[in-house]
Amino acid sequence: MSIGHHMIKILFIGGVTLLQAEVATHPFEVESGMVLYEISGGTQLTPETNLSIKGKAKLCFKDWGEVKLEEESGVVVTTGAIKHKQHVKRLEKHTKDTVITADYANEQLLERKKSSHDISGHDETASLTKTGEETVAGVLCDVWEGAGVKKCMYKNIVLKLESHILDVWYVKEATKAIFDINTSSEACSVPDFPVQEFALFKDDIKTKNVHKSESFYKILKQTAFSVSDMNASYRSSDIRDEERRKFINHISKDIYKRQKKLLPKLLKSMKKTRECLQTVEDPFTANQCIEEFSRMKAQLGIEEDDYMIHWDEQCKNILLDKIEDELINLQSRIPCVNRAKNITDLSSCMK
Repeated sequence: MSIGHHMIKILFIGGVTLLQAEVATHPFEVESGMVLYEISGGTQLTPETNLSIKGKAKLCFKDWGEVKLEEESGVVVTTGAIKHKQHVKRLEKHTKDTVITADYANEQLLERKKSSHDISGHDETASLTKTGEETVAGVLCDVWEGAGVKKCMYKNIVLKLESHILDVWYVKEATKAIFDINTSSEACSVPDFPVQEFALFKDDIKTKNVHKSESFYKILKQTAFSVSDMNASYRSSDIRDEERRKFINHISKDIYKRQKKLLPKLLKSMKKTRECLQTVEDPFTANQCIEEFSRMKAQLGIEEDDYMIHWDEQCKNILLDKIEDELINLQSRIPCVNRAKNITDLSSCMK
């Protein structure tokens, strides 16, 4: 009888273990839903340059999160010594077996098989401690906190994420959350692009350039997840300037590379515009001359209305003098720009 009892006990324990394993396989504890978020963030990149990000995000899911679509779009802006404006857009859809990423630049969808890392995912509350409750978008969620990071979770769904690491802050907060709904609507669909399949091995090669415009956004987001691995001495108040500089240069790699390419191009565009304007006799042609120059400046986040309505000798001289001053100023900085190894160097060049 004791043997029989012992067997039942083992089976019972086994049953519980199996049941727990089955429950744990679902990413979320809600069958379906849609969450809309606002994103904001920023930092003082260098003594001369400030950075801010602003955007929106959306999460659509069904089958308890086995199928989910994450979408983000926004703008990254730097002001001060470095002028930079970049629009970012990201879309990723997970099914049970695949991960689909939208490549907006080439209007295609990149599909790959899920890796073991995708399937296991990451524990949203690892290294965090539950500290209370909060209401976000009308939903009561559990607050989890750790070094530099705070999350509000509802049934394993992040409704609010705040991270503050080395004076870089990032907030993603739900503004609307609807659960147990039909998520097959147009609001939760992927763009109608052709699908390109590729093996996981080729993932990095194929998507190397695709994600360039998203890298800053991603790195800023990842800081929230990587902070739990940081030593307590790395907290913002104790951090040495050198450590922060390294961190800033790391998250700003993409801005730095883009500026290094654009600034010499801007100089060429100035020279071309100056040459073009020398012989112009009417406002229409003058506007044609400055069109490319204005476009170049817009890429750097310099929003100036150079559109000419009147055109006479006085207008011409004022505009040429302005371009000449900008040209001399930029030309004197280009050798320093060429030598710059990171965003800190570059910002010093442009101050």
